[in-house]
Amino acid sequence: MAKNKKWKNKSNKIIPEPNIPDEKIKFSFKYYDVSGKKYCISCESKKNIAKALSCLREISQKTYNEISNNRRTYRFHSVDWNETTEKSGFPDTETKELNAYQFSLVGVNSSKARIFGVYAENVFNIVWFDW
Repeated sequence: MAKNKKWKNKSNKIIPEPNIPDEKIKFSFKYYDVSGKKYCISCESKKNIAKALSCLREISQKTYNEISNNRRTYRFHSVDWNETTEKSGFPDTETKELNAYQFSLVGVNSSKARIFGVYAENVFNIVWFDW
């Protein structure tokens, strides 16, 4: 189990990170933002899309703890919207009160590619692809 770390949500309230099961991460597109092209996977080259999907497949073989403990590789961390260009956070109201996370897609676009989403119940819900 993960250590019980504390994170701040958008309202700057400190909330404990949920107990994370030692299961492999699952991905969902439930909250995938299709409102614009800025963070859309389809705006990228076929080569980078293929690399991104391969990277997601690799990550799906790991647990939250493995990704979290290997932060130097995946740069996995919670998102402080005040430190980004998207000060308002995700557009979907349902995701606004959930903890946002990001991680790098290693080897994609010179490792500049990132995925932003929310993590709940051992599912990483992808919202944005940032190339």
